[in-house]
Amino acid sequence: MGRLLRAWMQDDRAIAGTLVVFGVLLALLGLAGRPPRALADTVIGQYAVWWHLLILVCAATMLLAKRRHPVLAVVVIAVLSAIDGYLGGGIAVFVVLFDALYNAALVTRPVVRRRITWTVVVVAVGGPVAAVVAGAELREAVVLFLQAVALYGTPLWWASDVRQRTELAELESRRADLERERADLAREVAADALRIADLDRESAVREERARMARDLHDVVAGHLSAVAIHTEATLASSDTSRDRDTLRTVRAGALEALAEMRSMILVLRGRPDPVTAPAGLARLDALVAAARSAGQEVVVVEDAPSPLPAATDQAAFRIVQESLTNAARHAPGAPVEVTVGGRDQVEVVVSNRLGQAAAPPQSTATGLLIMRERAEALGGTLVAGPSDGRWVVRASLPVVTT
Repeated sequence: MGRLLRAWMQDDRAIAGTLVVFGVLLALLGLAGRPPRALADTVIGQYAVWWHLLILVCAATMLLAKRRHPVLAVVVIAVLSAIDGYLGGGIAVFVVLFDALYNAALVTRPVVRRRITWTVVVVAVGGPVAAVVAGAELREAVVLFLQAVALYGTPLWWASDVRQRTELAELESRRADLERERADLAREVAADALRIADLDRESAVREERARMARDLHDVVAGHLSAVAIHTEATLASSDTSRDRDTLRTVRAGALEALAEMRSMILVLRGRPDPVTAPAGLARLDALVAAARSAGQEVVVVEDAPSPLPAATDQAAFRIVQESLTNAARHAPGAPVEVTVGGRDQVEVVVSNRLGQAAAPPQSTATGLLIMRERAEALGGTLVAGPSDGRWVVRASLPVVTT
């Protein structure tokens, strides 16, 4: 039923036809207006009903043009309504004028709507004033004014209300669209932030791998240089027993170089950068001294076997270095305990009291990722996290790399 009513309201031909049928029914029921006495004995007065129907058909026909020419439709129908009113008036023609005024007030531009409104005001006020001037009683003028307001003002008010509701609905729809766009933009920004964080982590890992490559370069270069020197000495010597000892030394150096390369090459990508001095536990005292001079309270317990394979030595040092850096950044002033020991494998434990943040920030997560890669490259393990109110980094590194 609702769909049929909406379809009927959107079909101008259906509306015009319905109003014509409505006017015919009123005429058959004798409810059409009567002409004034001056026209009662004329042809117009004798055929007043037919004149009403003719005017109604003309007015209803103009409804077919109300969407393309709303102002023209109002003017023509208003003139026809005035003629019909002079002949006695009919309800159907007033309904046609009501619909035309409603449509014009709904679809025209604001400046046109204002002109229509002022025209209605002039008609509603001017009609009663003219009636009083012509000799009508004041009561009749007031009734005429109220009728004009009801007939001509109601469609304007109704159209204004519908238009405001439509505009509010459009604004709400636009606001919802903007909210969706804002949410989509926020998701895109979050996704971009995640991508940037991933790129930062990858960059940090690449930098650490480059540093590991430099360390590997130094270690392997040292071993191979020793191999070259011992080999040259063997070739120049005629002592057979000394040659065998030299070859054993060469073989041990070559095996150690291969072990170092095998343990670190798994995490390397790209070409090594210029050479820098490798870091090992021999520099642990200098590292701790630098941390203490920066205001950190560091307690060190060291009982690691010596010498260690270069890769293990460097990894242990880097883990302690990164852990001290994280402690200074995220728990400033908290005492740090560093323990390095073990026999078959080196155990590195660095702990400090938790700072204000319960979870490590992004920079710490990147450092943990790098430390874990170092440990796993050697066949070891590294775990980090809160434990009994402290942040603990625990690494196990093999003494003999395979």
